[in-house]
Amino acid sequence: MSNMASNSPLHGFLLASSSRDPSLKYEFIPAAAKDKGPIMDVALNHFLYTEPHSVALGITRDSGKDLIDWIVSKSLHYPYCYTIKHRESGKIIGFRLMSVAHKDSTKDFDPFDLDIGKCEEGIQILVSILDSMKKEIWKYRPEASKILRREITFVHKDHQRQGIAQYLLHLGLDFEKLRAEGYDGLQSEASSKANQTLLAKNGYKLLAESTRCFQEIVYSKGRRSACNSATST
Repeated sequence: MSNMASNSPLHGFLLASSSRDPSLKYEFIPAAAKDKGPIMDVALNHFLYTEPHSVALGITRDSGKDLIDWIVSKSLHYPYCYTIKHRESGKIIGFRLMSVAHKDSTKDFDPFDLDIGKCEEGIQILVSILDSMKKEIWKYRPEASKILRREITFVHKDHQRQGIAQYLLHLGLDFEKLRAEGYDGLQSEASSKANQTLLAKNGYKLLAESTRCFQEIVYSKGRRSACNSATST
């Protein structure tokens, strides 16, 4: 896994070019608890079977259900998530899940007790890697106390290369307001080459990487200027 941070200020999200404006074909809808069902369906039936970690560890719909439920429930507790609806078919074809992390982890929202020790080995390995990488941000940014964390961003393979990921990257994030609310940065783990490239192109600085079982990348954009600084290992 790796982490990245940017020295350039954030002024909002970058829109796709007018020739590839994804909002013409897709509706980007702020997600809430009522959207948990459709998000779970896409995550369990599509995300798990294309995400490099899950594929490498043989994680399936059944073995990954509890972990995905925990991540979705935690993320939907906060107002930073989106679903992506294909206007023509009316189907949900992707989503962005974000949560909040505190240096004092007792302040983190825990939707329910998830006993990782009872999960299958692949889940245990994945959670171990992710947890170890997420903790690294506090080493690299010891002055930080609260950050936004990108949990999962997913777009169905049939709808990729439409500029959706770029459009969605910082959609709905008011960085001035986030700074005023005490956020010290934005962190992201990225396992796919496409996501790694996207983050790097948008000024995220690579801070650390893990090569246990497979390469994982953690990127972050934090508060060095205008809510951007580094995070993670």
